[in-house]
Amino acid sequence: MNILLRLNLYFLLAVAVFDPADLFVHAKVPLFLGVWTLILADIVLSRNRRYPVPTNLYYYVWIFVVLLPLIGMLVYALRGGGMDGNGGFASYKPYLFLTLAIPLAMKRINLVCPLTWILSVLSLVTIILYAITFNNDVLRSQLWFVGDSYTIFSLNERSYGSLSYHMVYFHTSPLLVIAIAYFCYQSLVLAGRARFWNVSLLLLNVCGMMLSGTRNNMIVGLLVPLMIIAWYKGTKARVAVAAALGFVLLAGLSSGVVQAMVSTDDLSNTVKLLHYQDYMRMFGDWRTLVFGQGLGATFYSTALGTRVPVTELTYIEFIRTYGLAVACMFYYLLLYPLRTLGNEAARADHYLFLAYLGYLYLCTVNPLLLSSNGLLILAIVLVETFRWPVRRAWPVALAHGS
Repeated sequence: MNILLRLNLYFLLAVAVFDPADLFVHAKVPLFLGVWTLILADIVLSRNRRYPVPTNLYYYVWIFVVLLPLIGMLVYALRGGGMDGNGGFASYKPYLFLTLAIPLAMKRINLVCPLTWILSVLSLVTIILYAITFNNDVLRSQLWFVGDSYTIFSLNERSYGSLSYHMVYFHTSPLLVIAIAYFCYQSLVLAGRARFWNVSLLLLNVCGMMLSGTRNNMIVGLLVPLMIIAWYKGTKARVAVAAALGFVLLAGLSSGVVQAMVSTDDLSNTVKLLHYQDYMRMFGDWRTLVFGQGLGATFYSTALGTRVPVTELTYIEFIRTYGLAVACMFYYLLLYPLRTLGNEAARADHYLFLAYLGYLYLCTVNPLLLSSNGLLILAIVLVETFRWPVRRAWPVALAHGS
């Protein structure tokens, strides 16, 4: 049963990474249901190898998955949204993926390592696609059509000042920050051949994230390894990292690349600015500012010329959907795992929470956070967050082998 459960989870991770919209294999929901079917069968048929789930984790999941979304759906209904399937209930489905934290904690399954290997394959595929399409516009356009049809990846070009480049952007590429942090940490603590392979995998994932081409991906792809090194290696490393970042910033400013990245002449920046202006107009209505428009509500986007259910401005979107008070509750829940950075006993896992910090930054202009994939990642982080207060009660062999 445990083997079947792990295999189901590994397949779910692979589908989440390579088919995020679930338009190609249509396996995400069956695999999600498969996890719960197996864990319930295990509860009925076996009494072995299950462990108490931290009570605080139950509370966290209940508030995040049940209480707050229920408030959002109620507001949606009261403000005229009704109860149709295209509204609050359809928008609620991704929240259910956070419940996977419970079976993961119950069976003491750590998915960080298998996730990093799957993400390493994503980086390898990114590099291969970049290499075979770099000088082949026909193949590039054909692959773009395939990636766009299934909402898996896009192939574009970008230019900032004197910097121009091709990009291969997989929609789950922000998750590469987890693989980068993991292999960077392993490179610091291991030696010999193990260090060589982990450095190689680190470079592979950094390269994959850089070739994804978005500004935030490139910034975080370079910044997170430096953060990991500074966190684990002490004062001298922090000074060296600060100096390196200062040099890179000055080089970017002198070349005009940084100015071009933040310029309102950039199309992406223009769209985000127009979305921001739309939000400010909506918040002029005190009811929207205080209570939100409800989970599932759409609004007219000036930039896109159509009604949209969500934009890239994730954290402002929380306020539009839920109102200011409930949005602040979500902010607290999202930031809660970072408290583990203050726990010295959890120092060996601090790399994960630094990666999570980078992931939260990436989600400032990416709607991935509240997708099924984003909440699956949060579930993995939560298991590691809540295990530390009860870690000494775990069997030693499981603590190291989970």
